[in-house]
Amino acid sequence: MHNTKPILNCVLIFLIIFSCGRRESTKGGLLWEITGNGMKEPSYLLGTNHGMHGDFLDSISGVFEALNSVKQVAVESDYFIPKKLDSIKPVQIYLPPGTTYSDLLNDKELALLDSMLLIYYNLNSEKIRFNPNALIVRLGLRITKKESLEWAKTNTYLLDVNFTRINMDSKLKRMAKEKQLSIIELDSAEELDRLGIRDMSVLFSSEKLQEKSKELVQSIRELKQDSIGMQLAKKRKEAYYNQDLALIKEMLTHSKILNTEKKKLIYNTINTKRNLFWIDKIKSSINEQSTFIMVGVAHLPGQKGIINLLRNEGYLVNPAK
Repeated sequence: MHNTKPILNCVLIFLIIFSCGRRESTKGGLLWEITGNGMKEPSYLLGTNHGMHGDFLDSISGVFEALNSVKQVAVESDYFIPKKLDSIKPVQIYLPPGTTYSDLLNDKELALLDSMLLIYYNLNSEKIRFNPNALIVRLGLRITKKESLEWAKTNTYLLDVNFTRINMDSKLKRMAKEKQLSIIELDSAEELDRLGIRDMSVLFSSEKLQEKSKELVQSIRELKQDSIGMQLAKKRKEAYYNQDLALIKEMLTHSKILNTEKKKLIYNTINTKRNLFWIDKIKSSINEQSTFIMVGVAHLPGQKGIINLLRNEGYLVNPAK
C-alpha cells in the first residue's frame, strides 16, 4: 500500500475548480469553528497544505488551542495505525515484468519521456519500472520539489517538504497521538478504490497500458509547452502562507487550470466526491463530541466544499477567533 497523500498533493497542482455564491462565502483564514445545530461543544475545521512545513502551524492563530479543546481528531487517512497496512491490498504501481516503455511508445514519444526522466530521475525509461499512473504522480512531485527550491529562496515556507515526516498534517497527527486523542479516518480504502484514486487510474481515460503510456507523454508535452500550472501552484502556496482562503480559491479557479473535461472529471473525483463521502462521517463525529477536522485546504471552499456542505446541514461555520 502506498500513501495517497503525495498523489493528491500532486494532482491538485494541475487542476481544481470551485463554484462561488453568497451562501458559500469562505472569506476568512485556514481555521474555522463549527457550532449550532444542537452541538454541545464547538468543533474545528483546519485546511492544511500537505507540502507545508509543520512549523508553519505556529503562524495560525488559535490552532493549538483548538486542538487542545477537542476530544478527537478527523483526518483524511491515517497510515500510522499499527499493522493497518497489513490488512490493505497492495496497489500495483509497476509495469508488468519484462515490459518497458520502449514496447509501448514510438521513438518520438520515448525521446520526450526520456528527456524528462533524465532531468528528474537521472535515468532513462529503460530503467524506470513505474507504470504510467504512478510515474506521472512521481514526476509531478519531483518537478514541484525542484521548482520549490527556487521559491524557497525568497520564503523558506514555499519549499515543498516531505509530507510523511515534517509537514503540517504529520505534526498535528503526532500531537493528537501524544494527547491520546482518538483519530477518525474520513477516507476508506474501498471508496478510494472505487474512485480510482489509490492506484491513480482516475488520471487516464483508457484502461489499456499502451494508451495510458501515450496519455502520460501527452501530459508531459502539455507541461513543457505551458508552465502556467506551476506558476499557479506557487501563487497558491503564497496565498496559503498569507492564510487567505479567498485568494487560494481564486488561484484554483484560474481558467488555465481546469480547462478540459478530463481535468474536470479528475477534480470531481478527487475532491468533490470525497467531500460528499466524508460529510456524513464529519456530521456524526461533531455531533458525538468535539472534533478537530484537518483536511487539505482545497476541500474547504466551493459549493460542494466542506464549509458549505456543513452550512447546508444547518451548522454555523465561521472563521475561528
